Amino acid sequence: MELMVFGQEQLWILSGHDKEFKMTINYIDVGIVANDGTGDDLREAFIKVNDNFQELDLRIVEETVIDNAGVLGVGIYAGKIDGENIFKRLLAGSNINLNQNANTITINANDSLDQLIVVSDSGTVTISRGQTLSIQGGQGINTRVNGQQLIVDLDNNGILVKDLTPTLAGNLNANNKNIQNANTISATTFSGELQGNVYGFDVRDFGPYLTGFDFGEFRAVYTNSLQFIMRKVDVDFGPFDPPSGDTVDLGGF
Repeated sequence: MELMVFGQEQLWILSGHDKEFKMTINYIDVGIVANDGTGDDLREAFIKVNDNFQELDLRIVEETVIDNAGVLGVGIYAGKIDGENIFKRLLAGSNINLNQNANTITINANDSLDQLIVVSDSGTVTISRGQTLSIQGGQGINTRVNGQQLIVDLDNNGILVKDLTPTLAGNLNANNKNIQNANTISATTFSGELQGNVYGFDVRDFGPYLTGFDFGEFRAVYTNSLQFIMRKVDVDFGPFDPPSGDTVDLGGF
């Protein structure tokens, strides 16, 4: 709103830091001292008063300028219609509440979701407003929080011990490490060196005999001289088919 300042002969209208000259004021002469006869008489003085008011009434138009401050956001001033300033209404959106009193309007937003559904491989969990979702690790899995991050760690220590029925999906690479304290090893085929006892025997002792056998020479045992002569002396029996009725008993081998 503009502020009017009256001087003795001028009317200034101050608007912000600027001032503009608007009109000349008729000065009423009041004389030097009271009732000295040098000033305006009552009639002349009130004529000037009436003229000044008429001039002010013609020149000054009261006007209130309203505008939305700043350049960001949405303005609430809609405009002026027939001398009436119109402001927009505040309408609460989804999950927003408006509370007002004589001096303030408070905008409240809900601090949580209405509902959250978490889907897993074996079921779903529904979390309503005010409830808490807990994420816990299972066997060999640990969960932890670092700032705004939820981290799931795999516990590699003793992971095979925790699996009661471990199964390989591919070839096992022992990376030149030993397999110790084995109880029973069952296999359809075996390739490579084998060390240790098999059914209580060290298989390394059988190594030289698994590639070939050498039993040496056969040696005959004789109990009489005839057996020795028959073994060492060649006998020519003639044709393979001897005469009928002849029989030779060479004894046992």
